[in-house]
Amino acid sequence: MATIESDTTYILFNAQAGNCVDLSGTDRMSVIGWDYNGGNNQKWRFEKLRSGPGWIIQNVGTGGYMSIMGQPRDNVRVFGTSTRTQWEVRRDAEDPSCYRLLILNTLFNLDLTDNGDPTPGNPLTIWGQWGGRNQCWRAEPV
Repeated sequence: MATIESDTTYILFNAQAGNCVDLSGTDRMSVIGWDYNGGNNQKWRFEKLRSGPGWIIQNVGTGGYMSIMGQPRDNVRVFGTSTRTQWEVRRDAEDPSCYRLLILNTLFNLDLTDNGDPTPGNPLTIWGQWGGRNQCWRAEPV
């Protein structure tokens, strides 16, 4: 079980589907679920902010940051952008080998849509926290 550490790069695998967080190679902006291929677009660098509980998550392939456009609410798509959205990194209460990634100071967390549908290209959104495994992520250091 990996512990997420600052200034470290990880592959994030969805606990429900088994695929990983991928910055689309097609539009280089959409954050989607995809089968693991080892590409830099599937590698995410975590940076802990010096003050407060926030984390910044940056894609190795493009340098874009995992973020949302607009206000947090159910079913908002996640993108790789220049906006340094702050996240809370929290171990899952029921499975401490997994993490939940929440928009800081909210209960909206990273969610593989359609209850974790493993179809490559399935979008990642934020959604209110519930017990679903599609909101849990295993972090494997690169």
